[in-house]
Amino acid sequence: MDIQLLPFTLQAERFALPLAQVRRVLPALKAIPLPGAPAVVAGVVALRGQLVTVVDLCARLGWAAPPLRRWSPWIWACTERRDLLLPVESVMPVRRAGAADWTPADKLAKVQGNVSGVLRSSDGLYLLYDLDAFLSTDEERALERALADHDARDVAE
Repeated sequence: MDIQLLPFTLQAERFALPLAQVRRVLPALKAIPLPGAPAVVAGVVALRGQLVTVVDLCARLGWAAPPLRRWSPWIWACTERRDLLLPVESVMPVRRAGAADWTPADKLAKVQGNVSGVLRSSDGLYLLYDLDAFLSTDEERALERALADHDARDVAE
């Protein structure tokens, strides 16, 4: 089982996403606040005619947010339910990993956050992040309400 991954860094920690979930890497964008959204939602951005939710991985992991830099990359990713934008510190070249390089989260003692496993690489370890589990059911509902309220405000204006 080979998988292609997009490695990225956040707070000097290494993470990766399955390349199949990545639409593209963009330069930093200006998000607008989304009142009523869960605390891990940093706002929304209009991309190609759709509102895309910006999520804060640092907030989800309980870390202080790094300062936004003008040239910081954002990963535009898709989950089963929605597209998400993830501001990160850096993005590295795509890499291929095999089953022997992979340890699922259930075989690890304790992993914080929504990590599905750890990838061993010649340059170190990468946490494979599970974006489909990023938002809890309650957070999904709150986000849906906030997005609906945002759409209703746009129609009223």
